[in-house]
Amino acid sequence: MSLNAPITLRPAGPSDWPAIQRLLLAHQLPTAGAQDHLATTLLALRAGEVVGCAGAEVYGSIALLRSVAVAPGLQRQGIGRTLVERLLHEARARDIATLYLLTVTAPEYFAAYGFKRLPVEQAPAALKASAEFQGACPACAALMALPLREVPTAPADLPVAVLGAGPVGLAALAQLLERGLPAVVLEAGATVGAHLVDYGHVQLFSPWRFNVDPAMARLLAPTGWQAPPADVLPRAAEVVAQVLQPFADLPAAAACLRRGARVTGISREGLDKVKTGGRDRAAFVVHYQLGGQPRTLRARAVIDATGTWGQPNPLGADGLPAEGEARAADRIVYGIPDIAGAQRARYAGRHTLVVGAGHSAANALLALADLAREVPGTRLAWAVRTPQLRRVFGGGAADALPARGALGASLRRLRDGGMLAYHAGLHITRIERHGEQLRVVGQDARQQPVVVDGLDEIICATGQRPDLSLTRELRLRLDPALESTEALGPLIDPNLHSCGTVRPHGHRELAHPELGFYTVGVKSYGRAPTFLMATGFEQVRSVVAALAGDLAAADRVELDLPETGVCSTDQAPPTPGEGYGSCCGPAPARQVEAAVAVSLAPRSATTASGCCG
Repeated sequence: MSLNAPITLRPAGPSDWPAIQRLLLAHQLPTAGAQDHLATTLLALRAGEVVGCAGAEVYGSIALLRSVAVAPGLQRQGIGRTLVERLLHEARARDIATLYLLTVTAPEYFAAYGFKRLPVEQAPAALKASAEFQGACPACAALMALPLREVPTAPADLPVAVLGAGPVGLAALAQLLERGLPAVVLEAGATVGAHLVDYGHVQLFSPWRFNVDPAMARLLAPTGWQAPPADVLPRAAEVVAQVLQPFADLPAAAACLRRGARVTGISREGLDKVKTGGRDRAAFVVHYQLGGQPRTLRARAVIDATGTWGQPNPLGADGLPAEGEARAADRIVYGIPDIAGAQRARYAGRHTLVVGAGHSAANALLALADLAREVPGTRLAWAVRTPQLRRVFGGGAADALPARGALGASLRRLRDGGMLAYHAGLHITRIERHGEQLRVVGQDARQQPVVVDGLDEIICATGQRPDLSLTRELRLRLDPALESTEALGPLIDPNLHSCGTVRPHGHRELAHPELGFYTVGVKSYGRAPTFLMATGFEQVRSVVAALAGDLAAADRVELDLPETGVCSTDQAPPTPGEGYGSCCGPAPARQVEAAVAVSLAPRSATTASGCCG
């Protein structure tokens, strides 16, 4: 197990009981009754191994905190704190009035969270009937309590702020409306789905059934709205026109929408990033510009669905703009231009270099090839940074989305047909202007100089990155490489695999140390290149259920994603005639190694660990 691997949290299930039991028995912590409350037990995992646990027994409006343990050698790394803080957050989400615990060795530890000692005889009757009170804990155990409702909190009638009115942001609004939670949606664009409108001419490779959020469909149904044919492939603009805009026009949704509202920053009311006391109880403050005027929105929670489309990666291979890139900006388009339509004249009869190895680059190249067949003098070139193109060409017939597989297959035929100049492993360092034309200078994978000359246009399709400036005053936990939410990083790292079939995930993976703040949609993937709209719909269903206190629904998986049929972890060339394997399908079952744990309570070398801490 790597000590550098991130800690992730997930709810326990019946199959986890042996690992939990070993954690408890290793430190003489009581096991009686614990197995009956796995639904409200959290596990901390590192590299798939259980390294900590904490549970709660819920009795109506009160709960008993128990079974807190951390693996040996991992103390003082924040694992126990993370577990306890998450359980406190979820207790508040369930509207628990008071949280109790019994401890022998750790009263000072829990006092730091606000727990105070009480005479044991003041324990509620429901707790006195529990297994811990009925003999699992010794008579010397201290009873401690933490009132939750008495602590000042952000007013319950404050709205949930949803940032972004794209498909995932509007899906979040639909979920909030269905649960009766007040909401405000801030959208920087003049219309909903502004990013989709920007590449509205592009046909999506996922059919309608993956592009319509079920909650939006339910709210639209009473108006006579008809769902598009499930197996038809829509264009991006059609998703806006046929789903997002009709939903936004519903009176209940329209009342929540603020278009032209550009968010400039988010913080906690009265608290900068450094201050801790009372942080998780303070309202969020969202600063934004509307009509040129600064505005502020107070919110009880924030769902960030701002996406990444507005922050394209540069041409420079090192993540920074190439030298001369800014000076050539009038000849560079970032994204997917409408080559067959509105921007046809720009590319007809001209020499264009497309840089990138994803679906955006593939769409641009195929459109340029069609144009070249129609207009003499139209030339195209393609540059990719990686010399390995298996991820670029995809899984072909093995792809569960046929249009996605066909896109890669068409690109392969284009490359092999000699219709374009192909530059593999090109790392661009400089863009030069020579008269009316551009020259691209860089190195190949062997660090040999490469020059691509005589270019009229460049299309940069190197992906996007999240705008992290909005959340500078919040405490976020991000993957250091991808800038995704930390728990998702190992699942979507393109250095390890390229599949869009990451297992469904929800509020636990999308949460941050800043309680009540969630990153969703493509922004939750950071710089990772693959994301399906349906994944975002499932994300916000789980997040909104958690905000409503419905943790059973929040933890339930309700999504089955189509596999790509190829994954870049498999570096060996395929056997002729065989398809590519996928690394991201269902993981094979394996036996989790026993994690020997200790109580997170401090103890001396000569004393036994506490039984109830």
